[in-house]
Amino acid sequence: MAEDVRVYKTKKSITEAFIILLNEKDFNQITIKDICSRSLISKSTFYSHFVDKYDLLEKMVNKYITFFKNEISFRFVSADQGHVAQVIEMIMDQTAANKREIATLLNVHVPFANLRVELEGILYQACLSYLNEKLSDPNVSIDYLAQLYTANAMVHINWTLKSEKDKNAIELVHKLQQYIFEQVQK
Repeated sequence: MAEDVRVYKTKKSITEAFIILLNEKDFNQITIKDICSRSLISKSTFYSHFVDKYDLLEKMVNKYITFFKNEISFRFVSADQGHVAQVIEMIMDQTAANKREIATLLNVHVPFANLRVELEGILYQACLSYLNEKLSDPNVSIDYLAQLYTANAMVHINWTLKSEKDKNAIELVHKLQQYIFEQVQK
């Protein structure tokens, strides 16, 4: 069942206010009162949607973890079909569309909700699984390649967040990844 429009608008107001506050203050300095004042809601309204600020942060981070898990999984499936550049572009479109929120969350480092650590883990595990499945006798460590892939992908995500989506950069990322995977199979 679809979420009630009023509930959706309230949650959107809360998350937008929270992102603004995270750009102004450290997470530990933000209070529920700050969030409520900025989103023009009462504390009881906040607590009807979230347990506390930790719950709010965790739900926001989990939204993007789910998105990235699905899209990155699709990226490796598309590798066999030759559509990697299109999938990378689609991921970058979604990343650019949520630029402020993702960029902010990537810079919040709390143990239970660290988008950067989670995203790096998703990228690494997806690549490692793919390489373990596809390569029988690689001439370079698969762990090394998975770390290289992860670093490359994170640089590209950060680039997209700081600037705009760049088709040439997407093509370069695709070619770099393709080159790495082709060299391993030689």
